[in-house]
Amino acid sequence: MLRNQPSLSLDLAMLALPAALAEARSLRVRISVSIVDAAGQLIHLAHMDGAPALSRDIATDKAYTAASFGLATSRWEAELAGAPASVRNGLAHRPRMVLFGGGVPVKVDGAVVGAIGVSGASAEQDEQCAQAGVDAILAALQQ
Repeated sequence: MLRNQPSLSLDLAMLALPAALAEARSLRVRISVSIVDAAGQLIHLAHMDGAPALSRDIATDKAYTAASFGLATSRWEAELAGAPASVRNGLAHRPRMVLFGGGVPVKVDGAVVGAIGVSGASAEQDEQCAQAGVDAILAALQQ
C-alpha cells in the first residue's frame, strides 16, 4: 500500500521564516533558522548576521530530529529520563540527532508535515523562535 504524506511547501516555509526572525529580533538574539519537509529534507535556511557559524548545521539537525520523531527536541531529556543508559547514550551519539531545545515539529491534523530548527541563542530562546515560525504556518493554514 502506498502512503500519501502531506509535507510543507516552500511557500509555507517562506511564511515561517520572517516570524522566527522577528521573534529573534524581539529577543535580541542572532540565530540560524532551518525549515525541513516531512522527510527532514531542507526547504529553507537563513542565517542572521552575527549568528555563530556552527548554528546553521545545528539548526538543520534540530529540524531533522523534530521531523523524524514528531517530537520537539526540548522533550528528549524527559523522554529519556527512565530509559536505559544504552538507549540514552546510543541516541546521543547518532549523527544529526539533537537532544536539546530548538527543534519543533509542524503537525497538521496529527501528521508531521515538517519541522523548524533554530540555533544560536539559548535552547529556550531557540525553541521560542521556532515555535513562532510553526505558529505562522498554522495560522496561514487556518485561513
